[in-house]
Parts: sequence; C-alpha cells; structure tokens
Amino acid sequence: MSRSEIAAALSLSAAACFAAFVAAPAANAAAPEEARLAGCEFGSAAATYDYARFGEHARRMLDLSTGEFRAEFENFRANIQSSAEAAHIRAEANSADCRIVSGDDNRAEVDVDVVRTVTSDETDGLPQTSRMAMTVTVDNVDGRWLVSKVRKH
Repeated sequence: MSRSEIAAALSLSAAACFAAFVAAPAANAAAPEEARLAGCEFGSAAATYDYARFGEHARRMLDLSTGEFRAEFENFRANIQSSAEAAHIRAEANSADCRIVSGDDNRAEVDVDVVRTVTSDETDGLPQTSRMAMTVTVDNVDGRWLVSKVRKH
C-alpha cells in the first residue's frame, strides 16, 4: 500500500470514527427536565403536611416514591404520624429550588431545597420558617420519575 493510500485510509477511518462519535447517543446523557420536576414535587410534598390529615400526606408520599425510600417510609409511617399528631405539626412548602446533579434517562440525582412554614406546639402555634435541604435519587419507573432514595443535608 502506498503512502497516499495509507493516508487516504487513515483519513477515511478517522472520518468514520468521528461520524460514529457524533451520531451515537452519549452514554451519560443529561437527565431530562422531568427528573428535576419530580424531585421538586417530592420536596414540596415532603415539606407539606397536617397532623389532622396525615393519611393524605402519607398517600402522596407513597405515590411519589419507590424502592428503598418507599419501604422506609412504610416502615416508619406510624411513628412519623404519631409524632406529628402529638406535637400538632402543620407544615407548608413555600418554595422549592431544585437542580440536577447528575443522571441519565433512567436515574438522576437532584438537589432539593425547600423553604417551608411550620406551626406546632413547639412554636407555640406561631408560624416559623425553616429550610429543608436534601439530595434525592429519582428513578424512571414505567415513564414516571419516582424518588427511591433521600439524603438530608
């Protein structure tokens, strides 16, 4: 093979590799916006509850979750509910700020910061603003993004 044939073959090979690289989907494609929105929805739901209607909160949390978190919530639901009832806790999310840390089309890590207002026996029934910060893992389960893990900050 002559030098010009080798150069042509290398150029063709490089062009083919470049074309394949450009055309192939990235293995670590960015997580879709739906993953971020699911993290925000979960954060707002987690921060909003009323001791007198805790069952509604629990159903919402179970609807938005899967896997490890769902199992933990189901295990500790009675304790969480009795604590909320004993202290007469009412909480409402005021805002949620969320950003994707990493992920792809199947799973994503989302940082969630929620500002909420809480009233309880501990606050003498007066509203108190606080912040909840967490990183949630959301999994794409049959087209729905559900929270599978929660790490509080």
